[in-house]
Amino acid sequence: MKLSIITINRNNLDGLRKTVESVLSQTWKEFEYIVIDGASIDGSAEYLTSKSEHFTYWVSELDKGIYNAMNKGILKAHGDYLFFLNSGDYLVNKSVLETVSPMLCDADIIQGSEYRGFVSPETLTRGYAHSDISFLEVYKGLFLHQASFFRRSLFEEYGLYDESYAVNGDTAFYLKTLGYGNASFKYIDVPVSIFVLGGISDVELNEKAKKIRAEEDAHYLNEFSFRLRSFCEESEKKINLYDLLHKYKFIWYCTMGLARLADLFKK
Repeated sequence: MKLSIITINRNNLDGLRKTVESVLSQTWKEFEYIVIDGASIDGSAEYLTSKSEHFTYWVSELDKGIYNAMNKGILKAHGDYLFFLNSGDYLVNKSVLETVSPMLCDADIIQGSEYRGFVSPETLTRGYAHSDISFLEVYKGLFLHQASFFRRSLFEEYGLYDESYAVNGDTAFYLKTLGYGNASFKYIDVPVSIFVLGGISDVELNEKAKKIRAEEDAHYLNEFSFRLRSFCEESEKKINLYDLLHKYKFIWYCTMGLARLADLFKK
């Protein structure tokens, strides 16, 4: 099995229908489909029951949040790569998986592009439109989760999503795998999904999410040592230094270890 698609949902029946239909209508069908519903009371569970023959696994039960639901899906997945398409988001057309499937190789995280916006999204976002991603880009955390394909073994090597986050667990995972770790990244010039703004992670619409995102930004950036953060925030010449450290992993690990040791003595 090459691909596992995971959809999570909670009380978003209309969005769930759109997401599921976009997956089931694909011309390429060599994937397993896993749906995790958070004990919805809006008819979502009944809809999933009516479509159950199309799912490899599905469940409707209480969960502890977005990343707890995603982790449940990961633990049920068997594909070489995992793709997360949350309810309300959908694939750009019926043949996108047929286009993407031959490209699912050679890298741990493969990312395409996505359309994003309200109701009828029209803005194409490419994120990092190159594969030679730098340390500083990982540090900034600008990734398209709805257009990313993750090698399943990453979750075995680095662990599941951190469930202490409400909206930044995916950013923290990119940071852990591409920033600290040795995971490889590849960009593919293919529009993959349509991301409808307005959910919990849309900080422009949701004041509560804004507060959560700000708090969590501070939390995951603090996973870097104080000295490493300071270097990244300084002059342009430091950017070149950190790109070099990211390229030569041995020097990077030694530097990280020394910086953390220095921080311990500082305390």
